[in-house]
Amino acid sequence: MAAFRNMAQEKIQLILRNAGLASRRGAEQLIKEGRVTINGRMVESPNEQADPHKDHIKVDDKLLRWRDDQSRYYAFNKPRFVVSTMKDPQGRPSLGDLIRQISKPLFSVGRLDFDAEGLMILTNDGEAAHRLSHPSFRIPRIYLVKVRGVPDVQDLGRIRRGMVLGEGDRLGEVEWKMMKVQSTTTWLRLTLYEGKKNEIKRIFFRIGHPVRKIRRISFGPIVLGDLPVGAWRPLKESETERLLALTVRGA
Repeated sequence: MAAFRNMAQEKIQLILRNAGLASRRGAEQLIKEGRVTINGRMVESPNEQADPHKDHIKVDDKLLRWRDDQSRYYAFNKPRFVVSTMKDPQGRPSLGDLIRQISKPLFSVGRLDFDAEGLMILTNDGEAAHRLSHPSFRIPRIYLVKVRGVPDVQDLGRIRRGMVLGEGDRLGEVEWKMMKVQSTTTWLRLTLYEGKKNEIKRIFFRIGHPVRKIRRISFGPIVLGDLPVGAWRPLKESETERLLALTVRGA
């Protein structure tokens, strides 16, 4: 299924990202270093546009071989202490190290912190991935969060829309539920709709109960279930249809 793929002109920065060659910042660096050409001409700006299915795009003099037209979607249970990118310049374990058996170039929808675990969606469909990650579609992400101490009603009452997260960020729509209180820690169920950087850690830091563990258990209609840590599975056609339906304006 490729309902949202744009076959026309795209920014070269996004073409490189969607081909799984680099992140957007990594693609920008490749261009800055003069390593990218379009039809024999060196690319000077990441905003230059090309058609990945018609133009000859090269990186380090190697022709970009665009993937086939069949989009693929996977559920992946990310372990803790794994970077949510295909490669890591610091040499830390990355998604690419764990999914080498999947031959198609893939990239992740959204990210999980290095020390977080749980459900990620992986795909080779760049346009759909962009939509699934975009906050305007308000796709719910549900997390189980373990925090230090036992937050009281006043603490938890601060977790609401508009809460200041710092660095100019404010919390969007959020839902929470106390799940289990232990002697020195508490488990909560948290639903978010935007996915700001380190959002969960920043929320609980603000109320004085630092995070000890984060596990994402669902992304939209896709649930983690009993998928083993470090394992992946292809999404069923019905799952893919329900997931992509959330990225249609007005749905």
